[in-house]
Amino acid sequence: MMNLLEVWELGVSLGGRWVLDGVSLSVSEGELVALIGPNGAGKTTLLRAVLGLIPYQRGEVRVLGKPPTKLTPADRARIGYVPQALQFDRTMPLLVSELLQAMLGEAFSRRVVLQHVLQAVDAEHLLDKEVRALSGGELQRVVVAAALALEPRLLLLDEPATGIDMGVRLQFYDLIEEQRQQRGVGGLVVSHDLSIVSRYATRVVCIHHRLICTGTPQEVLQMPIMEELYGHPVSVYHHEH
Repeated sequence: MMNLLEVWELGVSLGGRWVLDGVSLSVSEGELVALIGPNGAGKTTLLRAVLGLIPYQRGEVRVLGKPPTKLTPADRARIGYVPQALQFDRTMPLLVSELLQAMLGEAFSRRVVLQHVLQAVDAEHLLDKEVRALSGGELQRVVVAAALALEPRLLLLDEPATGIDMGVRLQFYDLIEEQRQQRGVGGLVVSHDLSIVSRYATRVVCIHHRLICTGTPQEVLQMPIMEELYGHPVSVYHHEH
């Protein structure tokens, strides 16, 4: 299996403080790696460094075999990214169909194609709505649909199901699981929902500015490890599908 993402001894300093120090991880084809840790542990910072959105001061990163700064537009089209929150002016009189066309390009200009994109996350009814009228969960579903539309090889997901109800959340992760098994898509997902991690992740990486542990969900989601990571007892609840 090919490694789609490799991070060695990553160090990121922001404002004179080491947010990440010596963190290593990898994502291979067909893997869904969950990145967990308390708030402020550096999880989002790691994703942003991997994407080349912020510089790193130590270590090495390879995305699809290249440093982030060497990724071409064609390379980036093979990476699906879902941020915690899409940053743009929510007051703009923009339809969901127009937002998707801006995000995905000319190949997605036809209405029937855009409907198909939104069907993947049970959101085709949003196509003609104004973006400013969407709830946070509805907007996140549109962003998730856009990330999957180009059939990426690597998914980078930062709390992708924020604000999405549990039924659609499970539908989304089932779709990721299908992509993983059928197309060999690899993914790195930041999540605080340990029941989702337990159900879908093939491997878990725990960080708190540094690497705490890594292993299968069965190995990692143990009470002593979770107490060390979060500083208090943590329970994992399993949702009925």
